[in-house]
Order: sequence, then structure tokens, then C-alpha cells
Amino acid sequence: MEETNQLYVLLALTKCYFAIASFSLWMSKGAYDVFSLMINFLSNDRQPKHVTIGLFEITKTLRQALAKSLKKLLDKYGLRKKIIVYVKDEGSNLNAMTNALKFVVNCESFGLKESF
Repeated sequence: MEETNQLYVLLALTKCYFAIASFSLWMSKGAYDVFSLMINFLSNDRQPKHVTIGLFEITKTLRQALAKSLKKLLDKYGLRKKIIVYVKDEGSNLNAMTNALKFVVNCESFGLKESF
């Protein structure tokens, strides 16, 4: 898995000029919520691409823990200065992610009226 990541995903993302981020959240009754981070971007040959770059657990959506995990993940792929917009639905469970993202990247949040 890591070899595929290095050969294809990391290479493609480091060469892209901008990206759009979105998240999925799976809430649990236990101590951890699970987030996935998806990135949409145009490849060098101008083809639209979509890749999930991270799946991580956070204890009850603490802002600093979310920001730390996001920063580490986005730095790994060189995306902190490339994300131009963050797309989210209006679910209150993603408000913690939106607030954490403000500490990590400088981008607009585009809210959808319904879950996607």
C-alpha cells in the first residue's frame, strides 16, 4: 500500500496546483470518531482525480487534536497551500472539522444544504 501511495498518489498530489478537500465522518458511541479526507484535483494532463488520502481516529472531535491530525496529513502530501475550498454538508457533526481546518489552511468553506 505504501509503495502505491509513493508511486502514484504522492507524486500526483505534489505536482497539482490546487485541490478541493472534503470529509466523511463516522461517529461512534465509543471514544473515537473516524474521519476520511478526500482530495479532488486536476492531474498534469488536466484530468479530474479523486483520492482518499487519510483515515484517522479522533477522540470526540477535539479541535486541537483534529487540527494536529489534519496538519500532519496535509503536510505529508504538500497540500496545505494548495487547498482552495473545503466542501461540506450542513451536518453539525462536521463543524468541529471546519473549525479545525481554519487553523491549518487558508481556504473558503462551501456548505451544501443537504448531506452528500
